[in-house]
Amino acid sequence: MDKIKATIIGPRGYTGAELIRILTNHPKINGINLLSLQEEGEIYEALPSFRKYIENLTIRKFSPEILEDSEVIFLCLEQNNAHKILAQMIEKGIKKFVIDLSPDFRFKEISKYKEIYKFEHSSPSLLERTSYGLTELYREEIIKSDIVANPGCYPTGFILGVAPLLSIPKYREQIQDFIIDSKSGVTGAGRKALSHLTLGYLSENIKVYAFTEHRHVPEIIEKIKEKFGVEKPVLFNAQLIPAKRGILQTIWIRLHSPPDQNEIFSAYEKFSSENYFFDFLGEELPDIYSVQGTNFIRVGMRIHKNYIMIVASIDNLVKGASGQAVQNMNIKFGFDEKEGLKNLPPSNV
Repeated sequence: MDKIKATIIGPRGYTGAELIRILTNHPKINGINLLSLQEEGEIYEALPSFRKYIENLTIRKFSPEILEDSEVIFLCLEQNNAHKILAQMIEKGIKKFVIDLSPDFRFKEISKYKEIYKFEHSSPSLLERTSYGLTELYREEIIKSDIVANPGCYPTGFILGVAPLLSIPKYREQIQDFIIDSKSGVTGAGRKALSHLTLGYLSENIKVYAFTEHRHVPEIIEKIKEKFGVEKPVLFNAQLIPAKRGILQTIWIRLHSPPDQNEIFSAYEKFSSENYFFDFLGEELPDIYSVQGTNFIRVGMRIHKNYIMIVASIDNLVKGASGQAVQNMNIKFGFDEKEGLKNLPPSNV
């Protein structure tokens, strides 16, 4: 397919806005519909920095019929909305490739949605037609699927950060546990008017806001079991830092005995050579600045005795959301996986 048309449902949020930025510069996109479950309006009313850059896009009220002229649908909605949209599409006989950036299709087990996200799933039959959208590990599944469930931002950083290690069978057996310390900018919480997201509260401040009860932990546990057969304790905490975007995860892995550093580094270098957006830095440790505005995950590592420390950094709005969604779209439609994702990011100076 030469070019396709895309629809974004939920363009006013951070992930929707990032998708607009990427898709308007994507050479394989020949049109974009912007749809909202709330009100209509001009795009620059919600996103004033887009004014004069994008003058021919307006936000229309969602109706399933509008989806007919698009090949790909991006759902940038809060939880407990996407599965309802898919149900409406089925009712109307509309079959399109859907990429959902919410958690509504991430779990294969239907009971997880009630247990973790507190809603009853309206389209359980669709879960079998869904692929998890962690691009580097699920390419073949994505190509065959009708729906892609984009991963959460923390699972993206953690699972990719440990994937080369878990690809070595003997280390899967040696792992005792994982400890994940995650620091995130405020855009990870979405556009919510909450007191702890205000400048007055967060400036010069850091807040621990979740422990192992964080909703991304069951996602992490399910996917490392699904992909690598690993079932080990996962201890997790998430901290809000005074930054707009970016995630830095420090991952400690305790083994039963000291590992072979050369063997592990070779596995990471091989994975990096095979996956453009995975950048292994060796013993150099990444920071948030190095990934802001990019679709890269940058990973560094140190080993001490029987402990491995992995530091993984991503932009939560790009590799952790919209960029990875476009990466998945590229794979599905046979485009270059890097298409639309190689623009230089803004300078951080």
